[in-house]
Amino acid sequence: MGTYIVSYDAVEERNYQNLYDGMKEVGGVRLLESVWGVELDNSVTEVRDWVRGLLDDDDKIVVIKVKPDVTWASRKCGSKVTDWLKEHVKK
Repeated sequence: MGTYIVSYDAVEERNYQNLYDGMKEVGGVRLLESVWGVELDNSVTEVRDWVRGLLDDDDKIVVIKVKPDVTWASRKCGSKVTDWLKEHVKK
């Protein structure tokens, strides 16, 4: 079981109902407007891909596993974000 922080940005449309429903189904907790905390028995990449399926194809996503071991996965976030994560959140 892992503890994850999930953050996302809508690029065009802001239709989050699928994400809200999906997070509610697995016991996710909304920490901030576009940040959720959730415990899942999946890898960080699997969580990112699950969230991707709940959002629009052009949305940005960052998933950080905070427990038991820190790791992360992102999508469409650009090199500034991924370079920072590579430097400061060691896999």
